[in-house]
Amino acid sequence: MDVRWKLDNIYKGVDSEELISDIEKYSAELDSLNAFAEENFKEGTDPERVISQYIEKVNHILLYNKISAYLNFILSADTENKHAAKLFDRVSAISAKAAWSESLFREYIKNINIEKIAENPVIREHICFLNREKEAALHSLSPEAEKTAASLKSTGSDSWEKLWEGISSSLMCDFRGKEFSLSEIRGMAYSADKAVRQDAYKGELSAYEKIASTGAACLNAIKGEVISLCGLRGYKSPLEESAIGSGIDLEILGAMIDAVDENIYELNKFYRIKAEYLGEEKLPFYDLFAPVGKGELKFTFEEAKDFVKAAYGGFSEKLGNFAEKAFKGEWIDAFPRKGKVGGAYCEYIKSLEESRVLMNFSGNFEDIITLSHELGHGFHNEVLRNETPINSDYPMTLAETASTFCENLAFSRAEKVFSGENLLTVKESRLSGELQSICDIYSRFLFEDSFFKEREKGGLSAEEICRLMTEAQKKAYFKGLDTSCLHPYMWLCKPHYYDADFNYYNYPYAFGDLFARSLFALYEEKGAAFIPQYELILSNAGKKTVREVGLLAEIDFTDKEFWEKGIKNILKDIDSLEELMKK
Repeated sequence: MDVRWKLDNIYKGVDSEELISDIEKYSAELDSLNAFAEENFKEGTDPERVISQYIEKVNHILLYNKISAYLNFILSADTENKHAAKLFDRVSAISAKAAWSESLFREYIKNINIEKIAENPVIREHICFLNREKEAALHSLSPEAEKTAASLKSTGSDSWEKLWEGISSSLMCDFRGKEFSLSEIRGMAYSADKAVRQDAYKGELSAYEKIASTGAACLNAIKGEVISLCGLRGYKSPLEESAIGSGIDLEILGAMIDAVDENIYELNKFYRIKAEYLGEEKLPFYDLFAPVGKGELKFTFEEAKDFVKAAYGGFSEKLGNFAEKAFKGEWIDAFPRKGKVGGAYCEYIKSLEESRVLMNFSGNFEDIITLSHELGHGFHNEVLRNETPINSDYPMTLAETASTFCENLAFSRAEKVFSGENLLTVKESRLSGELQSICDIYSRFLFEDSFFKEREKGGLSAEEICRLMTEAQKKAYFKGLDTSCLHPYMWLCKPHYYDADFNYYNYPYAFGDLFARSLFALYEEKGAAFIPQYELILSNAGKKTVREVGLLAEIDFTDKEFWEKGIKNILKDIDSLEELMKK
């Protein structure tokens, strides 16, 4: 069964008259917004009127996100669709026009006291957005320079990103004399057969060698652009820009990273006990996802859907109904195939109040977790359906809250319905995922940080980039993995490195994991009484600061002890797994 998402209720096709018409309308709306900005963002205009009208216009224009979302869906499922790629380039160029009104607005709002006009209902509703814009104004170039930068981006980092997507999605890997897509061969990392895992790992690394030089060129160009623009905008580093863009600051980020760093050896106990269970002295990279236990946990997609619906429904009727709505609405493109990008994501079409999910289902229990995770994003969008488009946009640090919480729901159900060897498999799988969100994410953070520092001195070769990756993995998997068998090409595997707008993309997953663990502990303590509080947290993700959202759960994100409490809970689970393994 080939499960693909339904897209024809968005547009009938890339040649549809409605799509072409909407692209033209979108362009005209941006031109109109720019004209409004040029006319009104001047000294002496009425700030209450001007700002409230600007907000209303932006909310309207944001509904056109269905154009780029649709084209992204088409290209994600078929990277060779040249017509869609051409339209995507056109839409990207049109979107760049938004930078002009945005830069004029930021220049205007610098000297406006927002509190004095906050009684206006539109302004009051978007006060968090306005404060973010004032902060962003401190790191903005002149309106003319921002307009130029946005225009050049479409032929700069955007083009390099598309090149990487093309070479990685079409990359074929040799496995025992046959060719497999990258998604298929990476799925073999979960095989119960060690020889399969090892041969797939070797095939994957050999395939990466074919595109390493091109991938290095892409990464150097993208990160080089980021470094240049960060310097021009007055950021101390791309890391500072990332933290601010993620709704936090270096104090919060530092508290979390320090907590991880100081507990990295204890966290790596998971890999040491897994190596011992598998009869190895140290764990090779290709055994990171080796299944533990002798249970036969394989699922059809229909079984995966039923599992997720039951897990969601066990939390609340609203969440269960949402899962049913997503499945009946055919929101999911499920299976890997040639030309389809790897990984998984969820994207929201605000004008339709629907999401779409891409994944690469292979029948493993981990795929159930992926499905739970991505639909968790969808539920977050569902909770925000009555919010304005501006207030539906939340920072990356909070973006993983609902998704990771829903992972916990799936794991909680699994631990209730499975027993014996299957229970061992589930517990190990849960910790494997969490350690990916902490140790592996830590390695990616260390890698990206070192890459940026080296890139400031000049371009790096593929070999030099591989060295930085293995050094980061050695520190993050401290005495947990076999350092002679790491993954030097992980920088070619993850799409996040190639998006100039999302640098240091990965640490929000660690943030989300530890935050979601705290929320799940509150749920276990309060039961159904927690549900309104949970939805309140999700509904405020776009209209309160990250610190304020934390306080809704009585959490101080600047306190290192908060992060350490989450880590200690994970360490307890590792000890529990060790006892289960001994049995």
